[in-house]
Amino acid sequence: MGTTVRAEYPGYVMDILVRPGDSVEEEEALILMESTDQDHTPFYVNAPEAGKIKEILLEEGDFADEDDELMVLGDVDSDDDHHG
Repeated sequence: MGTTVRAEYPGYVMDILVRPGDSVEEEEALILMESTDQDHTPFYVNAPEAGKIKEILLEEGDFADEDDELMVLGDVDSDDDHHG
């Protein structure tokens, strides 16, 4: 099924640092966001565990509220995209 990566704070997506199919380590930065506070503080959303990026649910410039789903991680070992 995969692990859902969620926004810890509300903010705007500034940069998506990974693409579907990329393998990531636990705590690796996945998305750079800008918070909605008066300083527009940038922050990273990190991978909750090691895995492979299955799906990215937002685009640069999109707004994500706290706890919104940002992307889906699958198992590194999964061969969903392995043919033959």
